[in-house]
Amino acid sequence: MNNRIDRLVKAACSGDIFPPCINVEYDEYDLKLAEPLQIAKRLSEYMESQPCLFTSDNELVGMIRFDGSVPAALFPRTGHKFFKDACSKFYNKPQENLCTFEWQHSNADFGKIITAGLEGLRREIIEARKNFAYDIEKLNFLAGLEAMIRGIIRRSRQFAAECRKQAFESRSPARKNTLLRMADNCMRVPEHPARNFEEAVQCLYFCFMFQPDSIGRPDQYLYPLYRQGIADGSLTDEHARELLQELFVMIHAWTSHSSGNYDKGAESHFVIGGYTVEKKCAWNELSELILDALMELDLIRPQISLRWNSATPRAVLEKVLDCERKDKNKRIALVNDEPRINAMLKNGVPWETAFDYIMVGCNEPAFQGGISLGGNTTNIVRSLVNTLNNRRQEILNCRNFDSFYDIYEEELHQDLETILAYSNRFNMLRSMDCNVLTSLFITGCIERATSVTRGGALRARWCANFMGSTNLIDSLCIIKQFVFEEKRCSMETLLAALDADWQGFESLRASILNKGKFFGNNDELSNGVAQRFYTSVHTFADGRTDYFGHFICFGNLTGYNTHFARYGALTQATPDGRVAGSALLFGSGQANGKDKAGITSHLLSVAHMDPTGVMCGNSIMNLTIDENTVHDEESFRKLVMLVETYFKEGGLHLQLNHVSAEELIAARKDPDKYKSIRVRVSGFSAIFVNLTEAIQENVIARTVNPV
Repeated sequence: MNNRIDRLVKAACSGDIFPPCINVEYDEYDLKLAEPLQIAKRLSEYMESQPCLFTSDNELVGMIRFDGSVPAALFPRTGHKFFKDACSKFYNKPQENLCTFEWQHSNADFGKIITAGLEGLRREIIEARKNFAYDIEKLNFLAGLEAMIRGIIRRSRQFAAECRKQAFESRSPARKNTLLRMADNCMRVPEHPARNFEEAVQCLYFCFMFQPDSIGRPDQYLYPLYRQGIADGSLTDEHARELLQELFVMIHAWTSHSSGNYDKGAESHFVIGGYTVEKKCAWNELSELILDALMELDLIRPQISLRWNSATPRAVLEKVLDCERKDKNKRIALVNDEPRINAMLKNGVPWETAFDYIMVGCNEPAFQGGISLGGNTTNIVRSLVNTLNNRRQEILNCRNFDSFYDIYEEELHQDLETILAYSNRFNMLRSMDCNVLTSLFITGCIERATSVTRGGALRARWCANFMGSTNLIDSLCIIKQFVFEEKRCSMETLLAALDADWQGFESLRASILNKGKFFGNNDELSNGVAQRFYTSVHTFADGRTDYFGHFICFGNLTGYNTHFARYGALTQATPDGRVAGSALLFGSGQANGKDKAGITSHLLSVAHMDPTGVMCGNSIMNLTIDENTVHDEESFRKLVMLVETYFKEGGLHLQLNHVSAEELIAARKDPDKYKSIRVRVSGFSAIFVNLTEAIQENVIARTVNPV
């Protein structure tokens, strides 16, 4: 990292580097315009009124924030008033102890903008008009998109003019030449296709403001221009690294210091590696350069995931894990192409779309130029609680676990039906907002002449997240083992213990915790129960779609919010030994030492738990390992082979913590002494002592086992 980048990093870490928002007074007559045209007109006026600020260390320009006076970028939902209203009623507020309104992530198709430019999008708009000649609403939306293009081009030319102005005033010949080159770049992109790597990164930097979420697969869409520049000598690795690092500094800085999420790492997430469309390993020289460039920066954003697949060389996996163990900012995770792409293909997604998936937010799958339509975090334990309470007489008459499970499955499917209904309701509320800015960069919105909020996206995924799936599986295991197979207690006794929150039944609870066959031990009983449960979920989901017609799948991450604790507080005692009101688990793993067979069995259980692929959504696997595992070279090599085996067996996701439970407990007692400890949580990283008590407890409870 050179001095220029070092200064940019220090500036971004010490305070906000984005220019402040300048208020704009809009013409009241705008309200008589069709909504898309009104939005585009006002956004254009807003952008034109903002200062074109950058420092003498910048080679890339375009920073801007939107103030919410007009619906703008989709990820922060600035100006989306109906979304705001829905949040006030449903966000972090469990409905029926089952569903909670959550955020959504999406990704602008940056690769398309780099290769086609806004002029390419304008041609698409002209073609789309032919399909909607008599539909005034569609035509108004397309007119709004075209007006938005004009506004964006004017903004880029403002920056070009400012670069030329500073070049004229500069006393440094080198800086003057740089500024003139920057001006030329701004006159070229994003209006026209990028001709070289620098123009491409400038285009990405400039357009990130219009959807400040994931940057997708930069090692793929930037690679042709990178390779061209290296081949003809117009680009060096050193300059490419600088440009990437300046981009990463801006992405880090987009989250304001005043934001409650500033210290979290999931505000932006992208991927490297994966497959090419020809089904070959996509890892290339730029993938490695991107990873190395990121590792040099002492920043917490963006986060990055390696997309592993059967074509990924072990050396690549080892390289990424080596970076992960050295990264104090905990920005690196790993995902497995094979189960996720296979699930997409099974659900009708063509290979040409599926191969190009990305990760956004807290390790949530999406597509380039697409949106994750989930935004519903759910309490899957409720289905079992309802079975035990509302179907009591029936389950007391059950003679075997199969008959009990049949009753449970009915309750499960009823809750899944309600979850889907709530998700559709939430998306109906979101659809009341018209988005013009981000829609321009989402595949399908031009073709359908429809806002991304209203189903315009062709590349969309629906997913609801289960809180407590491990609690549920463990509880079903205990019912099968203790009540029906080993007959350690009757159903009446177990129900009485749950009604009493284990008071007076302490010996039964102790027996369950000590003798129970819990998920994560790769034994026949717990593996079978897990697979049966996820097969039941798949039976419900198979062939169904959401409100917009997209196939449905499920996951188990909680994001920034402690939904697992909120639901747990409303949920009675459960057969796995959990007491009433205590937090549920999230993610695919186990906790509190219940995976007694060790880390290998734990990972194999997770790898085999879902034979259907229905959990190919926002699923995470958090694994805490002994610190010595990553510091000792022999143990580290074993870890690499273990992760490779886990993925070959079907594991979907993995992120690591390698800090001792003792150190985390000490950090809770003396936070000031341990302010530098960062941990992976639910697809994101954060400073441990800044996390809520519920999340801290969850991190500590995760299994700590040597490899």
